[in-house]
Amino acid sequence: MESALPLKHALLYTVFGHTRAVTCAKFSPNGELFATGSADAFVNIWEMRTGRLLHALRGHEQGINALCWTEDGAYVATASDDRTVRVWDRDTGEQVRVFTGHTSYVFCLACHPLSTMLVSGGFDETIRVWDVQRGTCHQTIAAHSEAVTGVDFSTDGTMIASCSYDGLIRVWDTRAGHCLRTLQHSDMQPVTSVQFSPSSLQLLAASLDSAVRLWDLANARVLKTYTGHVNTKFATNALFVLGHADHIHPRAFVAVGSEDRCVYLWDLQTKQTVQVLEGHRDTVSCLAAHPTLPLLLTGGLDSAAHVWLATRDIT
Repeated sequence: MESALPLKHALLYTVFGHTRAVTCAKFSPNGELFATGSADAFVNIWEMRTGRLLHALRGHEQGINALCWTEDGAYVATASDDRTVRVWDRDTGEQVRVFTGHTSYVFCLACHPLSTMLVSGGFDETIRVWDVQRGTCHQTIAAHSEAVTGVDFSTDGTMIASCSYDGLIRVWDTRAGHCLRTLQHSDMQPVTSVQFSPSSLQLLAASLDSAVRLWDLANARVLKTYTGHVNTKFATNALFVLGHADHIHPRAFVAVGSEDRCVYLWDLQTKQTVQVLEGHRDTVSCLAAHPTLPLLLTGGLDSAAHVWLATRDIT
C-alpha cells in the first residue's frame, strides 16, 4: 500500500550565477547536471550534486528564453531574443550550431526524443523544425495568430504540441507539418506552456487566467483544472512530476510557478494542493523535475535558482 504520509519539499541549495531573471532551467537526462538560462543572455551549466558552476555559455546577443538537452546529455540547445537557436557542447562549452530563420524573438524550444530534431516557436507566430545534424530548417509552420509560447514533442516524436498567446493549443504531425488537433478553452486566455503526458494521450497547459489544465487529446476536452496560484502577467511553465521507484513520490503531481513568489504542487488525480513552496523573492518563472530523484529545480525573476528535495513528512 502507498504511504499516506504527506510530501514535504525542503530547499536543498540555491545558486546565484545570473545578473537578471532566470527564464529557463532543465536537468540533464541523467540528472547529473542542470542548466539555467537568463535574460542576461548567459546559459550556465551546474553540477547537480554540489551546485558548482561548470560552464558559462556565452554567445547569444540578447536574453535567453528557453533551453533543452539532447537525450544523451552531450549538448544543450538554447533559444533567444536575438532570433537564433544555438547548440552547445556540454563538456567544452563551445558553440557547435547556430540556427537562423525566425524573424522575431525565439521564445520556446524542445528536443526530439532521438535528438535528431529541434522545434522552436517565436513571436513571429511560427514554429520551426530544425535538422540538428544537417544544421538546416526542416519545416516552417505558420502555427498561430500571435506569439508561440510553448512547444513539446510527443514521447515517440511523431507529434508536436504548440501553444500561443492567441489562446489555442495545436497538435502537429512532425514530418508533414499538418495540424492534427486544435484545443480551445472557452475563455481564450493566452496559453504559456504545453507538455505531453508520458503516454502522449493528454496535454498539460498553463494559461494567464491562473489555471493549469489537463487536456484529453482524443476528445479535445479538459479533464482537470488546477487552481490556487497567481499567473496573469508572465509566461511560466507547468509540468508533470512523476512517481519514482523509491516511492518518495508514489503518485504523480502537477507543479507550476506563481507570481506570488511560490511554487504550487497538486495531486494529479485529486487536484488537492500538496504543498506550496516559499523561497523565491519574485515571480517563479520556470521549473523542472529531476528524471530519477525527488528534486525540483526552480528559477525566478529574482535571478536565483533553487533546488528542492522532497521527503516524507513524519512530524
